[in-house]
Amino acid sequence: MATRKKSVKKAPPRTLKDFVHYLKVTEPFRQTLVHHHRLEESAAAYGVPEGGLPDWLEQAIRKIGITKLYIHQSRAIDLIRARKNVVLVTPTASGKSLAFNIPVLETLVQEPEARALYLFPLKALEQDQLARLNELMSGIPSHYNISADIYDGDTPKARRQKIRKKLPRILISNPDMLHHGIMPYHTQWEELFRTLRFIVIDELHTYRGVFGSHILQIFRRIRRLADFYGSHFQCIAASATIENPLELAEALMGEKFDVIEQGGAPQKTKHFLFFNPVQSPYTEAARLMAICLEAGLKTIAFTRSRKITELLYTWCLEGNPALRSRISAYRAGFLPGERREIEEKLFSGELEGVISTSALEMGIDIGGLDACLLVGYPGTITATWQRGGRVGRQDRESLIVLISGPDALDQYFMLNPNDFFERPCERAIVDGDNEEILRNHLVCAAAEVPLRKGEIYFDTDRYAPQLEKLVADGKLESSASGKQWFASKALPHRDMDIRSMGIPFTIMSPDKKVIGMVSGRQRYAECHPGAVYLHRGNQYLIEAVDESQRFIDAKKVTTDYYTMPLSEKETDILATYRQKQFANFRINQGQLRVTEIITGFQRKRMLGQELIDKVPLSFPPLIFETVGIWIEIEEEIRHFLQTCGRHYMGSLHGIEHAVLSLFPLFALCDRNDVGGVCKPHHGQIQKGVIFLYDGHAGGVGLTTRAYDVINELLSRTLILIESCPCDEGCPSCIQSPKCGSGNKPLDKKGAIVTLKLLLAHDIEAELLPASAPAQNIPLITIREQVPIPLPAPPEHFAETQPDKIPGRTWLEEEKHVLVFDLETQKSAHEVGGWGNSHLMRISVGIIYDSALDRFLEFFEETVEDLIEHLKSAELVVGFNSIRFDYSVLRGYSGFNFKSLPSFDLCLEVQKALGRRMSLNQLAQATLQSPKTADGLQALEWFKQGQLDLITEYCRHDVTITRDIFRFGLIHQYLLGFEKKSSQIIRIPLTWAEQLRPESEN
Repeated sequence: MATRKKSVKKAPPRTLKDFVHYLKVTEPFRQTLVHHHRLEESAAAYGVPEGGLPDWLEQAIRKIGITKLYIHQSRAIDLIRARKNVVLVTPTASGKSLAFNIPVLETLVQEPEARALYLFPLKALEQDQLARLNELMSGIPSHYNISADIYDGDTPKARRQKIRKKLPRILISNPDMLHHGIMPYHTQWEELFRTLRFIVIDELHTYRGVFGSHILQIFRRIRRLADFYGSHFQCIAASATIENPLELAEALMGEKFDVIEQGGAPQKTKHFLFFNPVQSPYTEAARLMAICLEAGLKTIAFTRSRKITELLYTWCLEGNPALRSRISAYRAGFLPGERREIEEKLFSGELEGVISTSALEMGIDIGGLDACLLVGYPGTITATWQRGGRVGRQDRESLIVLISGPDALDQYFMLNPNDFFERPCERAIVDGDNEEILRNHLVCAAAEVPLRKGEIYFDTDRYAPQLEKLVADGKLESSASGKQWFASKALPHRDMDIRSMGIPFTIMSPDKKVIGMVSGRQRYAECHPGAVYLHRGNQYLIEAVDESQRFIDAKKVTTDYYTMPLSEKETDILATYRQKQFANFRINQGQLRVTEIITGFQRKRMLGQELIDKVPLSFPPLIFETVGIWIEIEEEIRHFLQTCGRHYMGSLHGIEHAVLSLFPLFALCDRNDVGGVCKPHHGQIQKGVIFLYDGHAGGVGLTTRAYDVINELLSRTLILIESCPCDEGCPSCIQSPKCGSGNKPLDKKGAIVTLKLLLAHDIEAELLPASAPAQNIPLITIREQVPIPLPAPPEHFAETQPDKIPGRTWLEEEKHVLVFDLETQKSAHEVGGWGNSHLMRISVGIIYDSALDRFLEFFEETVEDLIEHLKSAELVVGFNSIRFDYSVLRGYSGFNFKSLPSFDLCLEVQKALGRRMSLNQLAQATLQSPKTADGLQALEWFKQGQLDLITEYCRHDVTITRDIFRFGLIHQYLLGFEKKSSQIIRIPLTWAEQLRPESEN
C-alpha cells in the first residue's frame, strides 16, 4: 500500500521579487490581494554647485563615501550661498540633510562667529542628525573650530551648563526646548541670538494644525529676539511632499522662500500591494508581519492609533510567541529611555520588526528596512508616502503593503487604487490667528521683551482686543502711557504645551512608576475610571484621577475587552463670518461654542469586537469655542425625506460621518482634528443643520479649508456612499468608529437622497419607495438670504445672444409642431412607485399648436381629444415627455406613444452633456426666466381643486419648452446654469440639420 506523503508548508522565498509572487499565489493572501503596483526604479541625476566646493569640504564628503552631489543638493547649495531662504521637498532618504549641512558648514568656516540652530520635531531625529554631522565633521580640519551638540530635555543638567558656557557652532534642539528652555532665558543665550546665522527646520510638514500654529507664533518670537540682539538669520526647511510646501514655510517663518521639489536621488523598485481582508485587518497584519520576518525581511508596521499599536503587538505575540525577542511596539507616550532602547536595537539588528504609530514615520535612521505594513490607510497621501519611504536600501527592492480597514477612505482606495497613485498630496494648514494660542504667545513674548506699540511681529493695533483681555485677566500689565505691555509672571512659558491645547496628566502605576502622559479630550475619553489603558502590550485599569496633582492612577490587569467612550454634543452659533449659497443649500462659517459630555463608555471584546455592556459616567461638560462651518438643511428636504419614509436624523447623521471621513483628502489632518454634529432642528436657525468644526479651541484653519471646498467635498461624499455595496450603511461609508452615540440612528439611502437634493442631482426611482412624491427634486426655497444672481454669460456668447426670444421658426412654418406637457393627479407614492406612472392620471394637459399659433387646454374628461391631437402632429416637442408624459397617457390608451415623431429636449441635452439638466436650469440661463412652480405644488393645487393655477403653471412650462426649443433651433446651442459651479455653460446642439425638412437636405 502506498503511503500518503505529509504536506509540508512551503517557506516563503527570501528574494523580494519572489516573495511578492509568493503572496500573489499563496492562500490566504491571494484571496485578499486586490492590487499590485510597481514603482519603477529611477536613475540618479547629478549636479555641481556653481564654483564647486572648497577642497577641505570636498575631502570631508569623500571621507563619508560621497563622490557626487544630486541635482537637488547642488541647487540648494547655490540658493543658500545666495542668502535665499530655501524649502527642500524631495523623497525620504534623498540626502536632504547633506543639502543643508554642506552650505551651513561652509558658511560657518567663512564666518568664524556665526552659529546655526537646527530644530527637529522629535528627540530621536536630533540624535540621528548629530551622528550624521559628527561623521561629516570628522573630515574637517580641527582648526576650523566647528562643533555640534544637542540641548534638549534629555540633556543632563551638568551638560546643559557646559553648553551654555561654551556654545557649539551648531546647536541641535526641538521646538519644545526652544520654547521652554531657551527663549525664556534668552539673556543667558545672548551669544546664540547675537550670532545666529541659520535656522534649519526639518520635517516641515509636521508643523501643521495646533502644533504648527504654535510654531508660527514661536518663529514670530524668535525673529523678535534676533532683532533685539541685532542679528538676522537665514531659514532652511526640509519637508516631505505636500501640496503647499512654499506656502507653509512662508506662513510659519514669516519670510519669502525658494522651493526645490525636483529630486535627483536614485530609487530602486518598490512593490506596493493593496490587501482588502474580509475579516479583521489586524489578523491579516499579524500574519503578514510573521511571514515577512520568516522571509528575512526587516519589517515595520504602522498603525493609526496607540491602542491599535498595543493590540496588534499583543495579537502578533499570541499567534507567534517566538517573535517576542524579535519585535517591539513603539509609540508616543513611551518614556525617552524606552524609545532610545528600541531605536538602538532596530539599528543594530537585534530587533527585526517594529509596530509603531506615526512616531517612527520620520527620518530616524533605524537601519535598512525591507517591508512596510500600513495597517489601515494612514489618513493622508503625504503620510502614506512618508511611512512607505522608510523602506528600501539603495541596492535592494522594497515592499509596501496597505492593509485596509473597514473605514470609508480605506475602502475608497481599495475600489479605486489607481486614484491613490494619481492623487496629489494634501495641503498643510496653520492658523496664525487662533486666539487661545495667540494670547498665550503674546504673554510669553512680553515676558521675553516687553511688547511695544508699533511692534513688527505682533501688531498691537490688530491684537488690541486680545491685549485688553490679557490685561483684564491679569496676565499682562499695561504701562501708564498704554504703549507697552509687561508679563505679570516671569515664566508664563511653563503654562503652555505647544503640542496640544490641554493640560497634561501623568499616568502612574501603584508603585509610582510613570507609565505615560495624556492630555486634552483624550484624558476624559481614554483615562476615566474604568477605562482600559494600553501600554507596550500591557493593560492598565484606570482607578482614579487626581485633578489637582494631574495624576492618573492605573494598575496592571489582564482582560479580554477594551473600552470606548460615549458622548453627547451641543453646538451654539456665536458669530457668522461669511456665507455662500449653492444649488439647494447655504454654507456658513463662523464662531461656535461646542459642549461635549462624556456620558459613559462601552466595553467590547478584543476578539470579535462584540459589545459587552455600557457603563454610565458623570463628568463635567467639556466646553470650548472654535471655528466651524454649518450646512443649513431646508424644510422642503425634511418634508421630502419624511414623505419618502426616510429617517431624517439618520440621513443627516450619515452625511456627517461620511464627510468627516473624507475631509483628510483635502487637508493634512487627523480624524480627531475635526469634529462634527448634526441636528434635525437647531433652535438658533430653526431648521436642520450639519456642523463641522475644528476640534481645538480657537480653531486651526481646517474648516476654513472645508468651507472653500464644500461642494467638491459633498460631491465626493455622495460618490463614496453610493459606491459602497452595503445595504444599510457600514464602516466603509456612513458608520464611524468614534461615534459618541454608537452609530444610531443612520439611514444610508436617506443620506444619498439628501446629498442629491443638496447638490440638485436627479434622484433615481429605485432609491425611493413606492410612497415617493411624483417629482424627483422639490422646489427648495433657501430662506433669509438674498438669491445669488446668475453670473453673466462668457463674453464670447455676446455675438449670438439675441435681444429677445425668436418668434415662429422656419420649422414651424414647414411642419405641424406641437409642444406638450401635462400634470398629474397622483404622486408615485399614491400609485405604488414610478413603475406605475400610468395610474397617476392627468389633471391638466397643455399643447401649443404651431399651425394655430395658440395654446390648447385638456383635462381628464377630454384626454382622448388630447391623444388624437398628438397623433396629428408632424413633430411633438416636450421635456422628459418620452419617459414620463407618454407613460402617464398609457393609462388611457393602448396606442404606442413612442411611435409619435417626438423630440425630447431632456434627452437631447443629456446626449450633449452626458448628464441631465433640469428645465429650470435651462430656462434660467437661456431665457432668463425660471419656472414658476414645481410638480409637488401642482399636486397640492389639485387636492385643493385649484385647476386654474395648475393650468397657468403648465402653460408656462409649455411656453418655456417652446422658447428653449426655438432658441436651440436658431442658434444651435443652449445655455444652462451649472449648479455645482454656479456658472452658465454653453451646450452645443445639432438640431437644425436633424430637423430640417427633407426637401432642403
